[in-house]
Amino acid sequence: MGRQTHLLRCSVALWTVAACPAFAQDRPPSASPDDKAAAQSDNGEIVVTARRREERLADVPTAASVIDAASLNDRGGATGSGELLADQPSVRFNNLNSSITSEISIRASSTARATNGDPSVGLYRNGAYIAGGPVGGRNFTRLDMVDIGRVEVLRGTQGALYGRNAVGGAINIISAEPEFNASGWGSARYGFENDSLQVQGVVNLPIAEGLALRVSGDLVEQDKGFFYNPDNDVYFDQQKGHGLRGQLRLKRGPVDAVVMAETQRLTTPSIHYQIFIPAGTAGFPGGYIQDRFVYPWSTAPRASQDVDALQTIVRVDLGGANLTSTTSYRKRHSEYDLDNDAISPTELARARAAGQIGAATPLDPSAASYVVDTTDNFSQDIHVTGDAGRLTWLVGGEMLLLDSDFSVTTTRTPTVANTSPGNIAPARINFESYAAYGSLGFDITDGLNVTGELRYTQDSRKISARLFDLATGLPTGGPSRIIDDRISASNLSYNATLSYKLTPNVLAYGKVGSSYRAGGFNTRLSDPRAPSPVQVLFGNENSTSYELGLKGSPVRRGYFAVAGYYTQLSDLIAQVDDGCALTNPTCPVAAVAYLTNAGNANSWGIEAEYSQGFDLGSGSGRLSLSGSRQGGKVTSGRYDGLSLAQVPDWLASANLNLRQPVSENVALTANVLVSGQWGGKQELTATSVNLDDYVLVNLRAGVDFRNFSITAFANNLFNQVYFVAQAPTINRYSQPRVIGVEGRLKF
Repeated sequence: MGRQTHLLRCSVALWTVAACPAFAQDRPPSASPDDKAAAQSDNGEIVVTARRREERLADVPTAASVIDAASLNDRGGATGSGELLADQPSVRFNNLNSSITSEISIRASSTARATNGDPSVGLYRNGAYIAGGPVGGRNFTRLDMVDIGRVEVLRGTQGALYGRNAVGGAINIISAEPEFNASGWGSARYGFENDSLQVQGVVNLPIAEGLALRVSGDLVEQDKGFFYNPDNDVYFDQQKGHGLRGQLRLKRGPVDAVVMAETQRLTTPSIHYQIFIPAGTAGFPGGYIQDRFVYPWSTAPRASQDVDALQTIVRVDLGGANLTSTTSYRKRHSEYDLDNDAISPTELARARAAGQIGAATPLDPSAASYVVDTTDNFSQDIHVTGDAGRLTWLVGGEMLLLDSDFSVTTTRTPTVANTSPGNIAPARINFESYAAYGSLGFDITDGLNVTGELRYTQDSRKISARLFDLATGLPTGGPSRIIDDRISASNLSYNATLSYKLTPNVLAYGKVGSSYRAGGFNTRLSDPRAPSPVQVLFGNENSTSYELGLKGSPVRRGYFAVAGYYTQLSDLIAQVDDGCALTNPTCPVAAVAYLTNAGNANSWGIEAEYSQGFDLGSGSGRLSLSGSRQGGKVTSGRYDGLSLAQVPDWLASANLNLRQPVSENVALTANVLVSGQWGGKQELTATSVNLDDYVLVNLRAGVDFRNFSITAFANNLFNQVYFVAQAPTINRYSQPRVIGVEGRLKF
């Protein structure tokens, strides 16, 4: 990764030299864009950078939501994407039990479950793209959740300004930046059911005029859990590790610069599932069904994710225009171990003796996979924004360089017919992307605006992959396992918006835009016996989306947004599998999922959100509601007529927050968060099972003593356990209830 490191150093040096004359000007520091957006007022007037420039949320003609630090803290914060996005309309977290394989979908955008494809949602940290890579690149990490300033959730096609993979939308987690006053906080949380301890803290210190330091930390220790592996005496859903971030901010004259360094070392919940094979299935005369929470794997479950990152953000007031440069380097190392047969020798012998599994059923307790991915991501974005009377403009460029070293080691029991103990399949993937983008907006009248956005992108991706025998170290598998390939593609994405202020506080808009999801390579190839072997290459998915919306604050302390959309997709990237299964006598191992272009498709939906602040006696509260109805179908090719997978018919949430003072320094607090989904299909097949319906309730109640608070919480209050995924022979379950207590100190 030498070139990325060199580019980062050059960028830092360049901006240091450029900033020196400005730093010499002795102007007092003023509030930064993120200082202004640190908290949301009751009427919803929060400043965002959804279109890469500062605007009120109510004035942005697109479907966008903001999660600010205060509202996130009211519901207990978040350590994962599912918690973070639980109350967002049209947003679904596809939970695969482990953070390194789970992913986010917006507005029926397709998912890449259990593959190494890119996400269909643009994932950003402080404006820098952080997704991509074979494992762990379709989800935010735990480190991204630490010390959040705000989260901007942009729903719908965002290709013109955010580039590749923003087909469903884009999510930008913006970390809290150093402030020029001494402050900080610390919290400790304990969960009783899973014996989990979490400690987090922040210290913010002014060092000199216009210079501040902020240090944020996260520690988690959870040895127990709900899903147990008795053969190795370990819990699948254990967590252990820490995260640390340091930021230095220098604001002098027209220049505001932040340098950030962060690291994470984390054992994270591993992939786990229950084997569920009904009686009478071929090879399983008595049926074989494991306990919902106890899985007798011979391979010890393990998953880990380490992150190291450097980032510099430089903002310069040019006088009539504003320049922003974001340079980011991020190294993500992800690993997980998987028992391919999900059974130990002892358990297999017991099940055969009990008549559950046939004596000749070809199961191999030594079959396992060990997956390792190291992805280096370097990005540089620079853009300038300005306005001249009725005209607003933006021009920018972006570079993304991504390198991944990926390997899958597969083990087996040697036999006379095949003496090999297994193989290792290393692959190296390189991705380069360069883009130029811009926007131009014009106020035709005081209330009517037209805006056009355009982005040209040039991508190049290459792969080199091999297969080696574990015993001899020699190449194996024949010519099909020697892969040296390259694909290049260009894309022109656009967005055209017409908006009109019906009143000073209500905005109506219509827009049409395009985007694309990058094609690539399936690096995890099939067992040679697979009925539908993995194909290496798949191409870009392209989309065009149409949207109508209405948003604003027609009443005091209230905010609403309604939008409807229709999206046309060509060369849909869809997840399928190679046909292997424990019940398949020709390939009795876990299926390998892969991505393919499945033809054309369309998706549609309508979504709404409403938030209202209110007084309750001497206290106050806020109620936020959201809901969405969505759907979609494939319209050509071999999957013609099938419903899009992993798209619930309905998503809804309600979030109620209350605060009641009882004395000058004491207040009672409460928060209730309800979220649910209904309908939809699990897979892109004619025989697919339905997604499981659920309604989850999280409850918090506490007491604030000025700078200290103590809170009791119950996540999944009614202990609803539902299927997060189902396949022909496996079930994945959600986490049961967790009750706990949290203390928080501010200073």
